[in-house]
Amino acid sequence: MRHAQTIPNAPTDFERELTNQGKHDAKKVPTNIRSHGWAPNRILVSSSRRTMETVELLAEYHGIPTEARDELYLASTETIHEFIESTHGDETLLLVTHNPGCELVLYQITGIYHAMPPGACAFLSESNGRWACERVLRPDEGK
Repeated sequence: MRHAQTIPNAPTDFERELTNQGKHDAKKVPTNIRSHGWAPNRILVSSSRRTMETVELLAEYHGIPTEARDELYLASTETIHEFIESTHGDETLLLVTHNPGCELVLYQITGIYHAMPPGACAFLSESNGRWACERVLRPDEGK
């Protein structure tokens, strides 16, 4: 998942916070994910303010083991892919991070460009060691 919509500037990029629209969009994510039969049981999130705020607004997911990771702040595709590969067995991992890494790693995995605007969430599945993008949910698309 890419963090929800943010203000354009702050004292530092790391400190950018969500806009009102971003807060609204983030609150819809659990319902949209659940409507497709998916539910995370572990969350890894970039330690930036905007990603942490996004996860805090996923109220339905409170209680799910969540870990802030500095390495996910503006992470390279290699780093994001390493986290994807760290998924165990039947675990469903939710990664909350940034662009351009989100879009680039999806392109590397699928060979198809998937736009990841703020608040978008891509569903990936693994079969026989290969990852595929099942769907991308975008805030303006609803269910």
